[in-house]
Amino acid sequence: MKLPYLLFADKKGKIFSHPYLRMSVQSLNNFTTPEIPELMPMPQGSTLFYLPGRSPVGFNPGTEDFETLKDFKNRQVFAVAAFTIPGILRLHNPAYTVNKKQILPLWAYTACGFYQGKYYIAAKRIDRRLRQSPRFYDNKLVLKNVRFYLKKYPGNRLYKHLGNCALNYNCLAAKNLFLSRWEAPLPTARFCNARCLGCLSQQESECQSSHQRINFKPSSLEITEVMLNHLQKAREPIVSFGQGCEGEPITEAEIIAESIYKVRSKTKQGTINMNTNASIPAKIRLLSEAGIDSFRVSLNSPDKKFYDLYFRPHNYEFSDVIKSIETAKRFNKFVSINLFIFPGFSDSLSQEESLVKFIKRTSVDMIQWRNLNIDPQVYAKFLGRGKPSPRGVLNLINTIKKEFPKLKHGYFNIPKEMFYQASGYGAI
Repeated sequence: MKLPYLLFADKKGKIFSHPYLRMSVQSLNNFTTPEIPELMPMPQGSTLFYLPGRSPVGFNPGTEDFETLKDFKNRQVFAVAAFTIPGILRLHNPAYTVNKKQILPLWAYTACGFYQGKYYIAAKRIDRRLRQSPRFYDNKLVLKNVRFYLKKYPGNRLYKHLGNCALNYNCLAAKNLFLSRWEAPLPTARFCNARCLGCLSQQESECQSSHQRINFKPSSLEITEVMLNHLQKAREPIVSFGQGCEGEPITEAEIIAESIYKVRSKTKQGTINMNTNASIPAKIRLLSEAGIDSFRVSLNSPDKKFYDLYFRPHNYEFSDVIKSIETAKRFNKFVSINLFIFPGFSDSLSQEESLVKFIKRTSVDMIQWRNLNIDPQVYAKFLGRGKPSPRGVLNLINTIKKEFPKLKHGYFNIPKEMFYQASGYGAI
């Protein structure tokens, strides 16, 4: 296979492939071409976006140079990027130049191209499980089941909130709840003690948040009702606190712990998980004593400097995150890190070395390799003008796998039955 051709779009969003310019990628401010092993056919259910105010950059094999394409056949053109389905890890950002300062919405923009009738993306599948692909969701059945649950539990505001997430925000986790399978969300928190640059539910920038944050505090009865129904009836059931449509669940640790106690007094089925910033070690202890099964701790970097730049923590320190993980491990809880990958930065030598030290210190059980949803220019600005010397995302993953052969790798939270199975869980 040869390098795919450059994709570009006109102002109406119609997408074209260039007759001779080839696909290129961007690593912070540097243009390069992807390696063929870094490319895969774009999976069904992925989306192509055109990027306003941005001109595509392609590679000219004749001159062996990079060219900015501002127009084609007397028409202004724009860069194109892919947004992949869950379970796919972006390896490169799209290559473009910025003509107009306009912040892009909170998506993970992936470099893409076209070759012999197929779209290709600079990405790799990171989890074997084919979960949360849009083709697995029957929206008519979701609508039918949402109506059923709202009628059966008219006083439960969580079902109403999650019904809106499933039907209007196309939240696949919320759809899981109404399809009685896999991981279902349990949003509880209206407030957060961080102000993340890429927060999906509350933004301080010009960028529009992707979701409406939950605006009420669920009661213990509402929480336990949803938990019990899913844990007792669903296939491979997981319930997770800490969703894109809420703040930080650890700020509601008391009512969550109370709900866990009640649920575990009635059933041992299923997995209870929290996606969290792990900012308050004492609350991690409380939840562990209540019977929670696992924690997924979000990080953009194992380095305090860059962690603070992204999370902008309020009344906690990065050292508290470390203490929280150590507390969870003392209680024999399964701990994953939700590592937000940004090509060109996360795969730098300094970040790799920091990640190795972090894993050695905390003994986390799994890395969930996740795409950071943010405008690349916004993130690059906050990283500063340093030269991080990227080595490639695949090289980073392979280094970590060799250094920690028992560490699990993937994209999704896993059920407790898989916690202590053999390592090598991921697909790469």
